[in-house]
Amino acid sequence: MPDPTVTLNRQIAVEQLADGRYVSVINPTHMGRLTSTVFGGNILAIAVNAAYQTASASHHLYTISGHFIRAATPDRRLICEVERIRNTRTFETRQLRVIQEADDGSIVICLVASADFHIEEPRSMVVYSTSPQTVDFPLRPVSPFTPEDTSTANNPYGLYRYIEQFTEIQPIAQNKKNGNNKTHCQDEQRPVPAQAPSRTAAERFRVRGPLDSEAENMAALAFYMDRGLAFIPSKHSGYELIEASACATLDFSLRLFTPKVDLTSWHVTEQKTIVAGNARAFSEGRVWSEDGVLIAIMTQQTMLRPGIDFVPRL
Repeated sequence: MPDPTVTLNRQIAVEQLADGRYVSVINPTHMGRLTSTVFGGNILAIAVNAAYQTASASHHLYTISGHFIRAATPDRRLICEVERIRNTRTFETRQLRVIQEADDGSIVICLVASADFHIEEPRSMVVYSTSPQTVDFPLRPVSPFTPEDTSTANNPYGLYRYIEQFTEIQPIAQNKKNGNNKTHCQDEQRPVPAQAPSRTAAERFRVRGPLDSEAENMAALAFYMDRGLAFIPSKHSGYELIEASACATLDFSLRLFTPKVDLTSWHVTEQKTIVAGNARAFSEGRVWSEDGVLIAIMTQQTMLRPGIDFVPRL
């Protein structure tokens, strides 16, 4: 069971072991009751935080892309190895490996990634931001709610049981801006491909507890944005996650558009799936600040294998 006193900034904290080598302050967490392995967002957050420890204060993370290689276990801490690839006046690049040490002394590689940092430029030629599909800005005040609001229909099977303590979440109801929930499924043998599900999942969220630095905010954002993105393809196609024999993120890309992020304030997120086939699916999540500025986009390609008894509903 998770320790309810642990805040997100502690869950994603790192300390230095040696030059270019960092370790999580505490053991990582798994996501919920359907899996015993570590939540991928926790692994990614440790990588982001460790990368920040080696970057200049004048440079800000704008992209991190990589692959999840092996599952991690929550009974031991994560180690992140950071290699300095590029250091220039405007850009810095870091190569990252998140590992765990097995009982026999061997190394288990959990994640490999490349992170890039960029200075704040004095001028921009163009400045704009796309808007969400589900809400209009300015946002209405957040209404009172209870933890049960996010732990039933939106969190079946206790899917997020061990990470829900870190954020406050309010689902955004489907509305006319959000299209409909119609699912377009089609036999893979037909010559005309089925359309991707039109549904867009949306919610408002903020982090509970303090986030005292840019590194903590960016690591927390990576932690949050991994939440549920792998499950969108099955959910939005009308299937239960338990109908899959395997569901896991293969690769990811997190793009960040501003270093001025305060996740203790309310934000809006939307998630949708774009294409699926060959037991893989590609999905996208976006996050906007409360004043309507798009601050981040995460894309993921995930493995989604059907169970032995799975029967598609056409």
